[in-house]
Amino acid sequence: MRPINDLTSIQHIERLLNEFSEQALHIDEDNRRRSKKVTEQWFSPSLFQTRSSVALDYVKETERLLAQLLQTTSKESQRYVAEKLCAQVEALATALRSGKLPEKGEEQREVKANNYQKLHEQLVTYRGYERRLTENLENAQSTGGQDVIQAAQKRLNRCQMAIDQLERQIQRYDEG
Repeated sequence: MRPINDLTSIQHIERLLNEFSEQALHIDEDNRRRSKKVTEQWFSPSLFQTRSSVALDYVKETERLLAQLLQTTSKESQRYVAEKLCAQVEALATALRSGKLPEKGEEQREVKANNYQKLHEQLVTYRGYERRLTENLENAQSTGGQDVIQAAQKRLNRCQMAIDQLERQIQRYDEG
């Protein structure tokens, strides 16, 4: 990594940020003209604190981070801020290169994929419950009274109904 106080590096980053500002203004104006609704989940929350549908807001946050870097005196803090600045500049360069922000539909696809994955994880969990409840029922049948057996059977039945419902939800995702 280059020294933080390297004037050419700082000037290069400032030039990049100026270019990003121009690109962001163009994207924002284009979206306003077309009345496009843009997702507010443009970047990872760990990378940018900004939550906006305006591209320029993300560039402004990166400019503030550069100013913070220039004011930081601690080497450890400088290193942390510099790494975050590099990650933000890289993310902005990638996002602005396409010339448009992700639209709501793209975010919804990600949400659906995430929900689909959660359904499968939940199914695995429920299958584990089913195995344990089946073992409990078998133990109850070998040692317990009728009340214990009925209670274990009811719990197993409820679990199996939940599994069936979850499998139907997954099937609906698969179909469409």
